[in-house]
Amino acid sequence: MPLIHTDKIKEAVYNLCVIANTSIEKPFYEKILGLYNSTGDEKYALILQNIEISRKKSRPLCQDTGQVILFVKIGQNVQISGENLENALNNAVAKAYEENFYRKSVVSNAIFERKNTKTNTPAIIYTEISSGDEIEINLLVKGAGSENYGAVKMFNPADTKEEIFEFIKETIQKAGERACPPLVLGIGAGGTMDYAALLSKKAFFSPMSAAEIALKNELLEYLEGCEVLDAKILTAPTHIASLPVAVTLNCHCMRHSGCVISENGIKYKNTDYTPGAIERKTGGLKINTCEIEKIRALNSGGEVLLSGEIYTARDAAHARIKEMLENGQKLPLELKNKIIFYAGPCPAAPDEVIGPIGPTTSARMDKYTDLMLKNGVIAMIGKGERSKECSKLIKSHNARYFTAYGGIASLLAGCVKSAEVVAFEDLGAEAVFRLEVENLPLKVNL
Repeated sequence: MPLIHTDKIKEAVYNLCVIANTSIEKPFYEKILGLYNSTGDEKYALILQNIEISRKKSRPLCQDTGQVILFVKIGQNVQISGENLENALNNAVAKAYEENFYRKSVVSNAIFERKNTKTNTPAIIYTEISSGDEIEINLLVKGAGSENYGAVKMFNPADTKEEIFEFIKETIQKAGERACPPLVLGIGAGGTMDYAALLSKKAFFSPMSAAEIALKNELLEYLEGCEVLDAKILTAPTHIASLPVAVTLNCHCMRHSGCVISENGIKYKNTDYTPGAIERKTGGLKINTCEIEKIRALNSGGEVLLSGEIYTARDAAHARIKEMLENGQKLPLELKNKIIFYAGPCPAAPDEVIGPIGPTTSARMDKYTDLMLKNGVIAMIGKGERSKECSKLIKSHNARYFTAYGGIASLLAGCVKSAEVVAFEDLGAEAVFRLEVENLPLKVNL
């Protein structure tokens, strides 16, 4: 009976965390390169530049280094020695995230005490027994931007294929830029509600049958114009009265890695390619954050290269600012005429000014926008659409909302020339940072 020690399993999981966070599988890189070559869209140029930087520096593609999901398939002939398997898997994830300066985003309880565990664990672990004498591990890194817009729907068996396709299309449209397109879709159909959702994640690394491939091709044709790189479909048996369908959205980074562990060693999936150099984006109106009237005069749709002083603040920081203002406390930063960047960076490596940094979903901050505007904020930087009410508020204060493309965190970190924590240091990545930026590429959304 093959004997595999958990030290070997930990080595594999550690490396899978690094591979998934810092590199894109070759087929997806080639699809994005094809989009750039066919459209010339600067968005794809930025994404490709970010891939090159991340691969060269071995730094995260996205600042949201996500929640780790592990699918562990254990051959029934394998004997595992060493520490408890679940502990080994979590220890490997924690070590990878600490030693590689990845952002730790896992909180201890979803509803009650949302306290950061500071290890990015526990990971979500699914185990399965299979035939054979090997252990197969597939790892997904899921950031909240795309994960928050996944969906499950319980269809009736009599519902048509077109109705299912429309549900998938509506899910993509609802996500918009918040999910960081171009997207890779995982579609699960069958089982129960929870199992369909699980299938939609397993679809990313499971081979498809001929029928599933044919269905995928029909779906991609239906979704033409939706900025979808690819779709993976996995189906399973279900109850005679049920037709559950789940959609998992993956951003263009498609952070997945896998390996097979045997008694003889570890074999990783092929990631052996070198991203090509893409000409650096230089377009856009150069503007400084101190040029208040010029900022207020910007028209929506324009591109800018922003330089000067900005401040990061996202969910937890906004909540604290609101509490302090309501209690009449003095804020640790001045909000008047300031620009707020909805961002939470990775920890900085020893040779970095700041770790990879990029925008988070702006809609989560909509409920704080009125308060921030009343206290003098002139502009916000984030990702995705704002609510109609929030958009009206921004316009009524003659403020501006800029968007930055998601999933280009290593590239954007290169625009940061200095960084210091000025408030709420205990919040880690959600602390308020004062940044000096140079030529930060943005689009004027409002």
